[in-house]
Amino acid sequence: MTIPSPLHDCIAKYELAWCKPEPDSRAVSPTEYMSEPFLCEFLPWGDDGCSVLATTGSVELEYAAMRKNVGVFDAGNRGTIYVQGEERLPFIDRMTTQKLSDMNVGESRLAFILDRKGRIVADIIVVCEEERVLIDCDVTTVQSILDHLDMYIVADDVIVLNKTQEEHRIWLLGPAANKHEGLGNTRFFIPKEFLGIDGSAITITSQQAEQLWSSCMELGMRPVGWYALNMIRVEESTPMFRIDFDSANLPHETSLCYSRVRFDKGCYLGQEVVARMESLGSPKQRLVSLRLNGGELPIAGSQIYDQQSSGVGKTIGVVTSSAMSPMNGGESAVIAMIKGAYCLDKTEVFPWVGAELIKAVVHPLLPKE
Repeated sequence: MTIPSPLHDCIAKYELAWCKPEPDSRAVSPTEYMSEPFLCEFLPWGDDGCSVLATTGSVELEYAAMRKNVGVFDAGNRGTIYVQGEERLPFIDRMTTQKLSDMNVGESRLAFILDRKGRIVADIIVVCEEERVLIDCDVTTVQSILDHLDMYIVADDVIVLNKTQEEHRIWLLGPAANKHEGLGNTRFFIPKEFLGIDGSAITITSQQAEQLWSSCMELGMRPVGWYALNMIRVEESTPMFRIDFDSANLPHETSLCYSRVRFDKGCYLGQEVVARMESLGSPKQRLVSLRLNGGELPIAGSQIYDQQSSGVGKTIGVVTSSAMSPMNGGESAVIAMIKGAYCLDKTEVFPWVGAELIKAVVHPLLPKE
């Protein structure tokens, strides 16, 4: 069950005031400019009432804040699970693809939780705290993670707790995200491979959320919504669970093994499938980046063909995310799931854009610097 953000009403009252010249006005005096407020928009996240800020009214300004300084995102779409007990690190190490048994306090790492068949149960951020392990996850996967972990607790000295209703998370995103001290008692770095940009996450109680939000506003930070954040994420070719891939996929299909999977660690659930895929060959499909000339933008869900005529070609994939890329002069940024035979660098493929098939060039998703 997802939880409405405790900041929803507070953010809904936020007005982004901007100034523009009056029609036919040539004056430059501030008194001859008129102010016009933008209103916030929200979008649903999941099926049970959770929503996230879509935009405060200017996606461009929000995008610029995250690229140049810092933006504040109300991460009500994230769930909180704690693993406590003497064997918490060995247990979570056995349940994930990442090496976690050697984590230091304050460290955060990305990991997949897999089932026995090697398919992805969840994509998580694991944070080592003083007396517990924090699992930060998509809020829609909380219950499936709890059920999954509970099945494999036998004689382990661990307790798994769902704290999603009691605790809330706020993301600071951008080059200055980690420069602001004194905000919140619990804070961890968001690995760059997760969203494509630098960031940190502050965990507070639901009762503390408005105070922290006000502190961020007083420091001159700009609220940012999902539209701008998603634009950067896709621009940086960073796939996200429940958007670009899901529980039907294997780790190698996501092109994210470099940041989530350690091939030199001990046994974990689903390891045999992952090791076989690594040693014996390529997956049947894989997430890639597509580059299109000009401003053509295929929407998520658009089918991709191997030839420019659907009458003679065959479907080889689907667009999973797309956005305009300001960093690349307004060209399209696209993430797509493509059949393995077409995933080689510079392969030409043809996604639907409107009523036409437009040529695109495949590029593998590479590790972040």
